[in-house]
Amino acid sequence: MANTFEARVELGTLYACYGGLLTEKQRKAVRLYSGEDHSLSEIAGEMGVSRQNVHELISRAEHKLRRCESALHLAEQTLSVQAGLEKAAMALDGGAVAACRDILHRIMRELDHADQ
Repeated sequence: MANTFEARVELGTLYACYGGLLTEKQRKAVRLYSGEDHSLSEIAGEMGVSRQNVHELISRAEHKLRRCESALHLAEQTLSVQAGLEKAAMALDGGAVAACRDILHRIMRELDHADQ
């Protein structure tokens, strides 16, 4: 289960991409844990279940989200596109229109290849 800040952020990214595939209880637990930074005890109190139950809910949800990412790579693609767009914006801000155009074309090619 995600314990570090970076791991919680990663879990939140996976949740954003695949959260709809989780049960309602799993969605709530993961949202409170990774999105709102609640402790397991706080989540247990809010959901009316044991701390152990919350741990199991989040662990099962994380496992399911990672399997989805392993098969589909949507989170990886989203982060890659986001990084590329940030680079393009910086290039444009610096007056490097041609570099910005090249970055945007690369992103479009990557997205075209991802659909195949």
